[in-house]
Amino acid sequence: MVNINGEEWRIILSSPFHPLLEMPNGEYAIGACDDPSKTIVICEELNSFYIKKVLCHELTHAAMFSYNVDLTYEQEELIA
Repeated sequence: MVNINGEEWRIILSSPFHPLLEMPNGEYAIGACDDPSKTIVICEELNSFYIKKVLCHELTHAAMFSYNVDLTYEQEELIA
C-alpha cells in the first residue's frame, strides 16, 4: 500500500487478465489505476524494469486522482 494525500492505494501484481486491466475495447492493458477502489494493478508477466516503469506511470495517475487534478485523458497520459 502507498498513501497519497491521505488516501491508501493498494498495489497488485496480477495475471494479464485481471478485470481492472480490461479496456473498453476488450483488450488488456499492462497497468491500470482504478480511483473508486484505490487500486493499481500491474501485469506480473513484465520484467522488473517495465514493472517499475508502469508503476511510476500508474502512481502518477493515482496522485492526480488523489489531488483532484481534472485533465482530459490525453493530457493525463502525457503527464503520466
